[in-house]
Order: sequence, then C-alpha cells, then structure tokens
Amino acid sequence: MRRFLPVLSITIAAFFAYSTVLAKDVTERTLTIRAARLVEVFALLGAFVTVAMIVAALVSTSTFRIVFAQRMRELALLRAVGATRVRLARGLIVEGALTGLLASVAGVALAAGLGQLVPLAGLEAPGLPLMPALVVVFGSFVLTTLAVLAPAWSAAKVSPLEALRTSAVQDAQSRIGGPRWVLGGLMVIGTGLLLVNVAVEGLATKQRPSGMTEDLLLRTTISGALAFGALITLGPALISPVLRLISLPLRRSTIGTLAVSGVGGAPRRAASVTAVVALGVSLIIATLTGANTLQGLGRAEMASAYPADLEITGTVDVAALNAAGLTDVLPYRRTEITVAGQLTMRATDLDLTRLRDLPDFRVDSGALGDMGPHKIILSTSTASRLGLTAGSQTDVNGVRMTVAATLFGGVPLGSALLHSSDVEGESVGALANGARERVPPGFEVESLADRRLAQENWFTSLVAIALGLLFLTLVIAVVGVGSTTALSVLERTRESGLLRAIGLTRKELRRLVTTEAGLYGIVGAVVGLAVGIPYAWLAIISLGIEWPLQVPVVPVGVVVLVLAALTAGAGLLPARRAARVSPVAALHSIQ
Repeated sequence: MRRFLPVLSITIAAFFAYSTVLAKDVTERTLTIRAARLVEVFALLGAFVTVAMIVAALVSTSTFRIVFAQRMRELALLRAVGATRVRLARGLIVEGALTGLLASVAGVALAAGLGQLVPLAGLEAPGLPLMPALVVVFGSFVLTTLAVLAPAWSAAKVSPLEALRTSAVQDAQSRIGGPRWVLGGLMVIGTGLLLVNVAVEGLATKQRPSGMTEDLLLRTTISGALAFGALITLGPALISPVLRLISLPLRRSTIGTLAVSGVGGAPRRAASVTAVVALGVSLIIATLTGANTLQGLGRAEMASAYPADLEITGTVDVAALNAAGLTDVLPYRRTEITVAGQLTMRATDLDLTRLRDLPDFRVDSGALGDMGPHKIILSTSTASRLGLTAGSQTDVNGVRMTVAATLFGGVPLGSALLHSSDVEGESVGALANGARERVPPGFEVESLADRRLAQENWFTSLVAIALGLLFLTLVIAVVGVGSTTALSVLERTRESGLLRAIGLTRKELRRLVTTEAGLYGIVGAVVGLAVGIPYAWLAIISLGIEWPLQVPVVPVGVVVLVLAALTAGAGLLPARRAARVSPVAALHSIQ
C-alpha cells in the first residue's frame, strides 16, 4: 500500500495545480462583471500552488525512503548477484520518474473531469486548457524525479551485509556540519533581506508601475522558499529545543515522555516531516488570513458602492418616496472637482451620517462627524496618491479645503464627498431602503442590494474554492506524517518488542505511536503559524491592499486542532502494525 503514497502525493499536487487553472477559467467565464480583486486573488493563489508542489516533492522524498527501506533485502540480493550501485540507483530513479509521470497525468485528468461538474453548481463549465495541463504534467514529472534522487542513491549504497543486519534507526544524528550551518545561515540572511525589501518597497510605493505586484509576489515566494529551506537545513539542530518547549505537558505521563523521545530520537527525519507539515499549515493559515483580510476590504467596498437598498436617479420627490413606504430617503447632488490640481473626479454631497448603520463601513482616519463647510472626505487610496490624511489641507476647484476623513474601500457614489454648502444645483438622485416594488411609477431605480449580494456571493465562492484546493496541502502533509511514522515503526521493531516485554500493553503501544504522529503535526502547526501569518501580511503588502491584516483566530485554532487529529490518525495503521508483533517475535526480528 505504501508504494502508492508517492503516487497519491503527486496526484494531489497535480490536481491542485490544474484545478487552480480551471477555477480561474470558470470564474472568468461565469462573471459578467470583472472583479477588481480577481487578478490579485489568483496571483496569490498561484504563488501558493508553487509552494504546494514543493510540499508534494518533500513528501515524495520521505515516502520513497520508506518504500526503499522496506525493499532492503531485495536490493541487497540484487547487489549480491552483481548489480552495481549506479545501475541500482538508475533503476530506482526510473521507477520514481514513472511514478511522477503517471501520477501527474492522473491528477490533471481528475481535475479536468471534476471541472465538468461545475454546471451543477450553477456555474459555466471550464474549458480544457491544454498548455497548462502539459506544464503541470511536466513540472510534476521533474519534481518527482528530483525527489527520488537522494533516496535512490542512499538505497543503492547499502551493501548486502548491511541490509541483512538488524535495522537501526536512521537519521539519528542531530549535529550538522559546518557547510550545512553556512548554507542555512545564508538562507536565513536571504530570507531576511527579501522580507525587508518587499515590506519597504511595498509600503513605500503607492503608485505601482505595471508588473510590480507580480515582482513583489515572486520575491515573497522566493523568500518563503528560502525560509523553509533554512528550516530543513538547520532543522536537525533546532528540533530538540522546539520539541522540549512544546511537549512540556506531555512529559507528565509515561506515554508522552516515550513519544517525545521517539520523535526526538530521529531529529533529521523529524525536522523533515515537521517542515512539510509546517509548509502545509502556513499555506492554509496564510490563505485564511489573506482571504479574511480581502473579505474585510471587499465588504467595505461593497458598503461604499452599495450603501442602501435602492438608488433612485433623476428628479427626486422625497415626499412621494416616503409616502410609498420607503425609508431613509437621502437625496444627493453631484459635481465635478479637481483636487490638488492633479486629479479630476466626481463628488457628491451625500451625508454619510444619515446612512443606515452598515457594520462593514469603515473609516481609516478622521471622523464622519468632522464634516462641515470647506471640508472633503476621500477614499484611503485617493488620499494616499495625493499624500493626504485627515487634517491635511488641499486645493479643491481653487478653494482651500480640509480633509475631514478618509474611508477604506472607496467613497459612495463617486470619488469624494463635499458638504452640501459647497455643492450647487438640484438633487440628481437619492438613496433609499425598502423593496423595489414600493417605488412609485415614473422613477428610475436600481437595486443596490441585489448587486451587493451578487458580488458577495461570487467572492465567497471563490474563497471557498481556494480553501478547498489548499486543504489538499494538509492532506499531502498528513500522508507524509503517516509515511514517516510507518518508517519509524519499521526500524524500531525491536524497541517495540522490548516495550511490550517490560509491560506495555498493545493499547498503550498504539497510543504511543499515534501520540508520536500527533507530535509531528503539533510541532509543524506551531512552526506554520509562526511563518504563515507574517507571510500573509507580506502577501497583502505585495498586492498593494490598503487594509489592516485580519487574522481569523477561531478558524486558525480549528485548523491546528484538526491537523493534530489528522496527523494522530495518520499513525493509526503503523500503530496497529507495531501492536500486532509479539514481544518474542519482535526481539528476534532482523528487520
């Protein structure tokens, strides 16, 4: 069964990558109105897809090690009958490459097949982009080939006599050499430099030239890759102190102490698998945080764009609208203004203090109550372009005005708001709340509530699709935990027998193995949290989104708990295998 784990990992990764392409195609085919954040969301998701493919490669490397370790006697026999190390390694590499090719084709085919079911959800079916499919297949093939190189060469170096001896725990050394420290240090320095560079340049540049967002996202992705490279490189030396800190509550019980010792007994392997888990967790946490931040901004934009149920244009009769049963009827006038001699925009005299209380409507600086004659309200983006904030003074059509407030997400019905004393003419429209059917005949009306609901629905659906795809990274990480636990059980058969011999029951041994598997998830989750939230902030900066970072605490906590449960569950099958071996048989085992 474990021979299929590399296939599963690469299939999921290929499915993930091609599903993202199809999700974008579905969105573009279905939406009749282009969303301002659509390109940014898929640019961010594309960066996460790249990292997810790396997760699959790391899991495949770990899984190939297990598969080759289980075939140690077979490989030893081939060496005994004359197979050279180079020939044996070449055969194992070809096996891994074919695995990657078949798995990537299966993943792309599965994504394409499921993509044709989206009409059942009321969406338009995606096309079948051939070039992205070929790119995904080729990329997965290359990644799998690279992933199998180290396990294949390591397995080919085993001599016949070594393969016939009792298996010992591999990767038991926590010390790393000087070159590895240097390489890890360089990765840490590179990560820090890119972090500072992206943060400074992203925050300082308000007017972005074409391609800058993609460039910042690329640097963010490279920085993340370097961070996890440093974690894998320096991990064996760092896993023990991190494990001691996190596992303090477990040391109160015998099973917990043994589990901590089991994980810490192979620090190189523990560092590798926790890095994979951390990578998956960081992707999920960063996506949750980024999506929550984008949804907050989206709700503010919707509140600004659609601040009431109805917009009535033309000559407005307030008394007639009130008599028809509409509420909060608020007429407005419109004019053209030039701010600071640079930007020409539409402005209205809409009184925001009289709008109904929309919880998503947010003020960046200043206060709506500060509005008065010769004062102006601008959006945060417009104010940033002009270098203004609440309290700043600027020229508006030759009149000196003070910025009363700046608003996240935009200004309703235009780009700026003026006081009624600064706008001339008659009302050109009104906002109102109530059913569209209540509007008397003769009035031109548009349902803002329907448009707002449509925009919110498509964004919620898009985020759900993204999270559904990214959840597959956790599946890949859990597969890696199961693979690592299985290898640990295989190598520690005699240890399991000794524990049984001194009185540990089968139930306690199963609990020990599942606790070890859960520890991999907990350590990875903690590291993923420490990395995911800062990189979510960095991604928001890269996208140029002017909105405070919003971390969804409850969903993040749920992800951590679910991951701990899933990784513990991944150890159930290895735990059953460990518990089935009798003490006498285990003590006589040579594998």
